[in-house]
Amino acid sequence: MQLPEERRQLIVDAVECEGRVLAAELAARLATSEDTIRRDLRELDAAGLLRRVHGGAIRLRQAANFDQRAASDLPRKTQLAHGLRDCIRPGDTVLIDAGSTHLALARLLEDGCCATIVTNSPQIALALGGFQRTRIVLLGGTYHPNEGAVFGAATLAEVQRLRPDLAIVGVCAVDPARGLAAIDAEEAALKQAMLAVSVRRAVAALNERFDDRAPFLFGALDEIDHLVLEADAPPGTLSTLRRSHPALDIKLTTKATA
Repeated sequence: MQLPEERRQLIVDAVECEGRVLAAELAARLATSEDTIRRDLRELDAAGLLRRVHGGAIRLRQAANFDQRAASDLPRKTQLAHGLRDCIRPGDTVLIDAGSTHLALARLLEDGCCATIVTNSPQIALALGGFQRTRIVLLGGTYHPNEGAVFGAATLAEVQRLRPDLAIVGVCAVDPARGLAAIDAEEAALKQAMLAVSVRRAVAALNERFDDRAPFLFGALDEIDHLVLEADAPPGTLSTLRRSHPALDIKLTTKATA
């Protein structure tokens, strides 16, 4: 029989290793009740060892650079990337925002999947660098290594001259009522412009984005055509989204595997 301290250490280890855990899965794994796990998660959250979210817990957000973020939770991000890939049509000009999930998307794409890909991410451009039938355009501007992106006034001016068929835009937080938000004001301005110039718009969000908070709103969910979510997205959140935004195409991925 496990001591409470041993069980809580196993929970912390699982969160650090996997990035995100569900209370029901932990209860089965550790042969205890969900009530016990939820009590453990509350105490571990209060101790600053993890962050409780709806249905489970996630790793505490740390000041990781882009390469570290790109390597974390890769199976989950790859599942979202599959959903985003389905939004791309042959002949499209696609504007792809920087982001680790979007880098996973770039690694799934095939040459000729669309006519042109425009991005503000050097890493995404390099991942697509061997393409011959799809033109790759890298936007200019000031490079921010922690974000793996270029943004600022020069990048914004270039985006405002575009008319892409599809924009795939990253988010730091999603609120079903208030909309999409970013942490940085300049990034938010660029994302807002990406939405404004595009014919169709797609966003992918990990479950924890519904628990995260970011100060700079850049778009409403009614401006989005496609929202790609994880297979186990919170049922309450899904219900609210479908009720409040009936025209929104919500795509659920298959369950990610490690």
